[in-house]
Amino acid sequence: MKLSKKFWIVACFVYVLILLSIMLLAATGKLVNFPLAHPPYDKLGHFILYGIASFLCHRATGKKNIHLFNYSIPFGPAIFTVFTAAEEMLQAILPNRSASIEDFLFSFCGIAVFYWIGEVWDRKKGH
Repeated sequence: MKLSKKFWIVACFVYVLILLSIMLLAATGKLVNFPLAHPPYDKLGHFILYGIASFLCHRATGKKNIHLFNYSIPFGPAIFTVFTAAEEMLQAILPNRSASIEDFLFSFCGIAVFYWIGEVWDRKKGH
């Protein structure tokens, strides 16, 4: 069964709201006692949370690509790469957060891996 673009848009929107809620809780210090919000487990969280976001956004945007310096780049994953970089920069100025290049790299790896998983899934399904 092929899922409609509307399904992917709604799923992506709901997921982004969840992701923003998690970010708000972290920014206000509400996740201090949550063990998965601290190293080394937070790296896995970055990988999975941003990976899922990339997967959903890629489908919500109709798997469109943008062209940058003669390279074709998937639009949805590109959005979340920029979003991740902006979030890490914002963390540098928030009192309850700390910026980390490692967090960014784990997020970026999740974005890339989940994009790749989606592409493999599509090939197997014949999309």
